[in-house]
Amino acid sequence: MSFLFHKGDVMFTNNKFTSNKPLFYSSVTLLLVIATLIICEVIGWPFLRQPIANLMAQKLERKVQIDAPFKLHLLGSPRLEAGRLWISAPADFDVPHLVDARNVALKLRYRDFWNLQDDAAYVIKSIKAEYLDARLNRRLDGKSTWQFNKDPNEPIRPFPVIQTLVIREGKALVIDELTKADLEVKFDTNEGANNKAALSKVAVRGRFRDEDLTSELTTEGFLPIASQNQASAAPVSSKGWLQYGKVYMRFDGSVDDLFGEQVIKGKVAVRGNSLGDLGDLLSITLPRTTAFRIAGGIEKNQKGWIIDVGSAKVGQSDLYGLFKYDTRPEVSMLTGTLKGKKLVLADLAPAFGASPVAKGKVREKVFPDKPLDFATYNRMNAEIIIDLDYVDLGNAFREPIAPFKASLDLNKNKLSLAKIDARTARGSITGDIFIDAHQQKITNPQQDKEKPGLKPDWGINLAVKDINLEKWLTVSDARKQKAKEERKPTTSQAYVTGLLNGQAKLKGKGHSTAELLNSLNGDVAIYVKKGEISRLIVEAVGLDIAQAVGLLIRGDNNLQMQCAVMDFKANEGVLRSNVALVDTSLTTIVLDGNVDMGEEKLDLRMTAEPKNFSPFTVRSPIDITGTFLNPKVSPRKGPIATRVVGGILLAFVNPLAAILPFLDPGKMTESEVSCNDTLQHLRNKTKSYKTQTDKSRPAEAKAPVSTENAQTKNAQDNMR
Repeated sequence: MSFLFHKGDVMFTNNKFTSNKPLFYSSVTLLLVIATLIICEVIGWPFLRQPIANLMAQKLERKVQIDAPFKLHLLGSPRLEAGRLWISAPADFDVPHLVDARNVALKLRYRDFWNLQDDAAYVIKSIKAEYLDARLNRRLDGKSTWQFNKDPNEPIRPFPVIQTLVIREGKALVIDELTKADLEVKFDTNEGANNKAALSKVAVRGRFRDEDLTSELTTEGFLPIASQNQASAAPVSSKGWLQYGKVYMRFDGSVDDLFGEQVIKGKVAVRGNSLGDLGDLLSITLPRTTAFRIAGGIEKNQKGWIIDVGSAKVGQSDLYGLFKYDTRPEVSMLTGTLKGKKLVLADLAPAFGASPVAKGKVREKVFPDKPLDFATYNRMNAEIIIDLDYVDLGNAFREPIAPFKASLDLNKNKLSLAKIDARTARGSITGDIFIDAHQQKITNPQQDKEKPGLKPDWGINLAVKDINLEKWLTVSDARKQKAKEERKPTTSQAYVTGLLNGQAKLKGKGHSTAELLNSLNGDVAIYVKKGEISRLIVEAVGLDIAQAVGLLIRGDNNLQMQCAVMDFKANEGVLRSNVALVDTSLTTIVLDGNVDMGEEKLDLRMTAEPKNFSPFTVRSPIDITGTFLNPKVSPRKGPIATRVVGGILLAFVNPLAAILPFLDPGKMTESEVSCNDTLQHLRNKTKSYKTQTDKSRPAEAKAPVSTENAQTKNAQDNMR
């Protein structure tokens, strides 16, 4: 059936209408879609709340919950609003969530995602939240609540660039078993491109590495700090302070690109009870010291840290230096130069385990047995040049070391002080010292439940050359007063003068100074050239009562020492004398016995053989016993026979002959007195003694033995 209408030249048929049906329906459908989109845009796409949560859960591999009121707007730019955004922590962590945010608003721009590179940061126009709670936990195995499983082939994106950030109330609980951190972080910020008075605050409270930690930081906003290498971003003015145990630190400077190149620059002031505490905070290797104050500048760029220590007051020490700390290697590296106007050695005493004795408590031993911080040696490597103007050695020394130069290296748990060049009293000290701590187990010093690992190896190789004892050693107050009364220079009242020379080659093992000394092995040899010794000391050792009393009345004059040498052999912490004597024109003084460094006990015998005659001479040895803190000096009861003195002297002949080339190298001038004369005197003495001994023996007891064996046997017999 068809209808035909004529109206002029125009004709309509229902066939034409039928052919336009698809276009009609398409138009209607389009209008419905547009209407639907408009309606959904107006009402905020509420039915997408769960699908978006499911998609996020799939990508994050975590449970995700998005609560009403929910609104999503897609026209113009993506905008998302939610009453709550909740993201779970991994199932094997006993924490309520990873993130719990309330009243969240997120704004994006489509153009920021067009042609986005795989390794580029996402750009977020705005993030706002009334409340944000994050739980950041990390276990000893390194697994954390903020880790997400991802394709290892997928490029790592930088931290997102956020252009506006508003968090009214933020909180993060940080529990990190690796750093022993249990911290509560509170923060709030209100900043953005149109906010000229941006201000952000962070406050931290809790425990960190077994110490209480409190910190506050105020900046002109977090957003420029996370600018991600944006050329237009300017450094952000930042001020803050931190209290860690007894360490207090202030920072005043600027921060930029915290999640990119991490540009930090400013002034720092730090004070505390010990540099070791600061090392614990920063996880670097610093020695235990007395109280300190440091002021200087720090700068952080893509190559690492630059630390300009303008002033470092450690106890009475005054130091400064310039250092670089590079965290890019597998083990961080510290390089630089340590300089100083003055270093007081006592300020480093805590580094060797020494600590002040409590009031009313009596010190039991000289050397501390407190374990040292060798576990900190694995925190970094170091190459430091040491250039100090002045090193104060303590009250026993009149002159300091000036200057002191050395090279300090820390590599793979081995600390060495090499190329030592120290000048004092017109002489020098050279050599090197090392401590190989190996790989130490980290222990809890308070509980001490786990014993340290392999004992550290110590090594000392030092040489002393031509140190003027008269200028180096302190003169007693009594002798100073006496010199003042006699209008003489103080140096003329020194008990011992001359040029000190010697060498020490020692090795040991131990976690403490006491353990090291208890295991010492090696040799120590010292001698004095062109020396003099107090006549009063010589007479007192020989117990020549008449002359000693006379000296006290008339005054004390020094005697020239023809030979003064001590050579000790260390074996498992016990020093035994190979030869120890002082030879003057008046008396030959010998020292025999041993010193137990581990037990801190003395077992020495001092004997004198006077060369002059006095009716009051009592040739009795002096016993030196007791401990280092409580030595006992007393004459042995009963006089000692001449043959025993000869036996002791005889025992020193061969060791003295062996060490003589070391003591008297080259030719001596006429003004110099050599140990060669003393050695020849001892040889003559032993020959005379041997003749007397042979005459006193029965004929059948005589046997042909070598002179050396006879000397050794006679010496051993007489020293028993």
